Amino acid sequence: MLTGEVDPVTNTLPAVLEVQLEGDWKTYWRSPGEGGIAPTIKWDGSRNLQQVDWRWPAPEEFSLLGLQTFGYKGNTTFPLTLKVDDIAASTQLRGKVTLSTCTTICVLTDYQISLDFTPNALQADTDAMLAYNKAKSLVPQKVLTQEGQNPAMTIGWDAAKGQLEVRLNDANWQSPTVIIDGEPDTTFKLVSLKPSESDVNGKQLIGIFNGQSWLGEPEVLGKSLNVTVVDSERALEYSAEVKPVVITQASTSIFGMILLALIGGLILNVMPCVLPVLGMKLSSVVAAPDLKRNQIRQQFIASALGILASFWLLAGFILMLKLTGQAIGWGVQFQNPWFIGFMALVTTVFAFNMLGVFEINLPSNVQTKLATTGGNNNSGHFLQGMFATLLATPCSAPFLGTAVAFALGADVLSLFAIFTALAVGMAFPWLIVAAFPQVAGYFPKPGRWMNTVKVFFSGMLLITSLWLISLLASFIDTSYLWPLAGAITLIFMLFMAKKYGAIAIVSCLGIGILLSAVIAFMTVNQWAKPLPVDLAWTPLDQALINQQVAQGKTVFVDVTADWCITCKANKVGVILQDPVYSLLQQPHIVPMKGDWTTPSEPITHYLQSHNRFGVPFNVVYGPGAPQGIELPEILSTELVLAAIEQASASPEKSSVAAGKSS
Repeated sequence: MLTGEVDPVTNTLPAVLEVQLEGDWKTYWRSPGEGGIAPTIKWDGSRNLQQVDWRWPAPEEFSLLGLQTFGYKGNTTFPLTLKVDDIAASTQLRGKVTLSTCTTICVLTDYQISLDFTPNALQADTDAMLAYNKAKSLVPQKVLTQEGQNPAMTIGWDAAKGQLEVRLNDANWQSPTVIIDGEPDTTFKLVSLKPSESDVNGKQLIGIFNGQSWLGEPEVLGKSLNVTVVDSERALEYSAEVKPVVITQASTSIFGMILLALIGGLILNVMPCVLPVLGMKLSSVVAAPDLKRNQIRQQFIASALGILASFWLLAGFILMLKLTGQAIGWGVQFQNPWFIGFMALVTTVFAFNMLGVFEINLPSNVQTKLATTGGNNNSGHFLQGMFATLLATPCSAPFLGTAVAFALGADVLSLFAIFTALAVGMAFPWLIVAAFPQVAGYFPKPGRWMNTVKVFFSGMLLITSLWLISLLASFIDTSYLWPLAGAITLIFMLFMAKKYGAIAIVSCLGIGILLSAVIAFMTVNQWAKPLPVDLAWTPLDQALINQQVAQGKTVFVDVTADWCITCKANKVGVILQDPVYSLLQQPHIVPMKGDWTTPSEPITHYLQSHNRFGVPFNVVYGPGAPQGIELPEILSTELVLAAIEQASASPEKSSVAAGKSS
């Protein structure tokens, strides 16, 4: 029916579509649920018709044999808004309504629509307008959600439990029906709806949905979904982007996470990421025997405070990203070329300073001694701890990933508590020396040999600078980087020869060759032959993972970054070594890579969907593990082979193993 009331400004005309159903016959809502087909209209052969806006009254919920559907019974009126090109032109409506109706059987029926009229010549139809207004009042009112501390509705994806979590921050809801839908066939089934355990007054309702539509588990993280809430008094429709629900306070103790953070920070001291800054740390140890106990305590406490300050800076940086809606992650600062360039500059200054290049008298107003290392200046040791920490953060470590994931999804206080625990864990060795300065008495006494040690340490810092410069290759043409790296190395060698003689250069080269030989001997099994050609990696794509698994294939996912040293160690030591390398080349296995060297929103969402915020991250999918088997940060051949074997098995054979792993 046409109401006859035309808006000459927008060229729109209200109309209604009436559906009359008898008995137990029902038709469906825009998202029918686990069965049924939503009504549709195809406007073929129409004239002077630009657009039709179909609005959906709040549906009823039906359940049959465990299947949940949404739709209508009896007489239902759908309000429509017709937009025409010209309100004074003759208009033809030609359409076909396809309506699915069901009782114990379902029937799909087509109904033809044929109307001829001139919009501005229509007479007002009171009955039609009444029906339109009544139907429009039953349509859930759309609520525009805005970023804020307490939005009316939030929706999150809990990857660990495979479920959606909806929070309604409205005290006026009593016992509402909550429906989630988005793209076609992505309606989710409500598992529970209850007041928040942390809110005894019931001002916040938490709805848990099973995380799967009737067609399986869709990729929802980062997408916008509709949340329709219907109560006896009102009906509202929210729309919001799905955010990751990392770890909730109800399931994880903050004290347990602090303990994990302490252990993770301690382990960070021996991770490959920290090795390039070993010289910055050991310079304090070398100078310690020549100092009094109180000086030793001050210097090691200064280094520990520098570590703490760096972790607090990282926490503040991550908090700023969260508040501005940006991607967050562990080591994400290495995706910024300005940060990498700054750190390269700082380590170069440290290297030249340790070599003695800057031992000159500056004017009193600029005597900052920014790069003091190994001396009596506590500010130098503070900066030493800061920069050592910033350079140590590109890679993840055991226990570190869990603690960081909790921190990034928690409140501000918990975020800083976890990062403080990480700092204390990493600074623990230096705090031990500060608490028991007599330990420094066991170090060798200072002497001329320290000049050689300083040259060695400055060489390590130079290597760190060159490594950082190489990371800029993802942002800057290498034709600029190679000359820069060569110039820094040449100047370093010239200053070394000038201060310590040519013998220093020969000694450094000899030590480098000796260390290379020792490392080669220790890893002879991995380096018995040259590394093979890299695997034919497929770019990371969650939809493609699901498709390949559905075809019976196994997918090995490697999320990595050029600035992650642990990632490179995994690749060289495990992935590119037999038998893993040969296995990953088999036809039934698809190696898939996510390169996080530069910012990538899809890869960030993928990591967050698995409660991960750093690299390396490896997952194996297959018929026996469609949800994926997550591997630890440090890979081993045995773990990778076992995961591939379990994922490749049929669901029947792997059900027991999968149950144990979950």
